Amino acid sequence: MWKPLLAGAVALAVGATACSSGSVSKSGLTVGVENPPQPPRGALVLGGESGSRAVALAVTPQRLTATVLSPDGGPLSGLTVSFVAGSQVVQARPCGAGCYSARAPRASRVVVRPSGSKPVVFDLPAKPRPAAAIVARAARATRTLKSLVYLESLRSGPTGGLLTTWELQAPDEVEYRIRRGASAIVLGERRWDRSKPGAPWRRSEQLPALRVPQPAWGSRATNAYVLREGRVDGRPVWVVSFANPNTPAWFTAWIDRRTYRPLRLHMTAAAHFMMHDYLAFDRPLQIRPPR
Repeated sequence: MWKPLLAGAVALAVGATACSSGSVSKSGLTVGVENPPQPPRGALVLGGESGSRAVALAVTPQRLTATVLSPDGGPLSGLTVSFVAGSQVVQARPCGAGCYSARAPRASRVVVRPSGSKPVVFDLPAKPRPAAAIVARAARATRTLKSLVYLESLRSGPTGGLLTTWELQAPDEVEYRIRRGASAIVLGERRWDRSKPGAPWRRSEQLPALRVPQPAWGSRATNAYVLREGRVDGRPVWVVSFANPNTPAWFTAWIDRRTYRPLRLHMTAAAHFMMHDYLAFDRPLQIRPPR
């Protein structure tokens, strides 16, 4: 069982290295190691799962674009992809590494059908509103927190996965505990890890020291739109979608309309299907070395 990357939870670190070659699988599909094309400017973006593949949809007037990522981490080319937009079925054409696009009528629901895996259903908002300023303010609100506690569910496929409790205290203290699994404590440049509950702790260095809290989506967010408004535990929120094309990853965040703090967050990336529930803000924490 793999464990989450420590840096991945405090500042998204599931990125890909850009280069120009790819590998061909036995099925004839190409798994690239470069990033797929970035979402079209102004497109509404949404992420979903097709088995162990990550699938994203970008919507612009009269055009749909799907991005498919292999569980191995790169864009997946060589597929046959179609869209169901309302009652119309349209075949997509390749538009780059792991990219498939077609002209299609406007619809409230779009189904992406990639060959070799399950269709993905996307419900589209009637009138999405630009949300770049909301996401930027949410990032600032996260970085200015004194502490943050959240529960993370992380899967690489349809089943299984890890459930982890994270405690972050500014500027450089972190503790995580995987349910029935590994845990770690980081205090500045000092770090302790153990493989399971009751196992001995191993001391090491954390270089460079972490800077926490950080927004889970990292330093870049594009194509941000308000999908709808709602409530989380009685608190009014904006439900916002956006992408970090550098990773690449697609996000939906439930952002508190009063404090601009994220209350929930869902991420879709290659072999990373992640959900955060944010439990406590600015609560005094006592993160100490293990005995």
